Amino acid sequence: MEIALIEDDARTRAANAALFEAAGTPHEPVVVTAFASAEAYQFSRPAVDLLVLDIRLSGMDGMTLAKTVRAIDPAVPLAFVSNYDEYVFEGYDVNALAYVMKPLTAAKVAALLAKVQAHRPPATVLVVTGRGAQQVPLYDLMAIEVRDHALAFHLQDQVLEAPGQLKDYLTLPGFIQIYRSVVVNLSFVRQLTASAVVMADGSHYPVARSQRARVKAAFFAHYRGLAHDDTH
Repeated sequence: MEIALIEDDARTRAANAALFEAAGTPHEPVVVTAFASAEAYQFSRPAVDLLVLDIRLSGMDGMTLAKTVRAIDPAVPLAFVSNYDEYVFEGYDVNALAYVMKPLTAAKVAALLAKVQAHRPPATVLVVTGRGAQQVPLYDLMAIEVRDHALAFHLQDQVLEAPGQLKDYLTLPGFIQIYRSVVVNLSFVRQLTASAVVMADGSHYPVARSQRARVKAAFFAHYRGLAHDDTH
């Protein structure tokens, strides 16, 4: 297994690289290529099976690098290793495999590598617009809204309009219907108010009175799953 490790502290970088390499087996050795900065990684950009990033780095930070990587490679598994848990929500925005709190240990490494083994290409949904068919990764899809007898697919950087019925998208994993005309991706919900959800981009969607308790429970269960990840 090929791993790229980005960590600007030399001692931590060497220790973490040793932990990953020690987790290898004769049948599947782990080879770590370590980088002291995001810029150094970008200059080399090796093909790897896992990208491990610190959040706070000298120069470009790890989250910015992750978003840059995602723009050209939606499939490579990536994980954050950090001292700071306030960035855990942002890990969903780039489809992070895990968010691991420092210090890294052999047990955390083993659990992370097991996740890599079980990793599958990101789930997508097919959206057919007037310009043709497009596979949209679910991690990029914030919400689906009924609009003028069509569906508006709200992505992070654009809105796609296509014919269809909302009922066909009610079972997407990680999504929940909050109103008769709105389905949202729980990964992008940042706040619940008395009658609405606030999304990562600042947009608001109403929550039906009959759905408020269910939406609240789903929201906390969704984020509790990441915050209590077994690699922490």
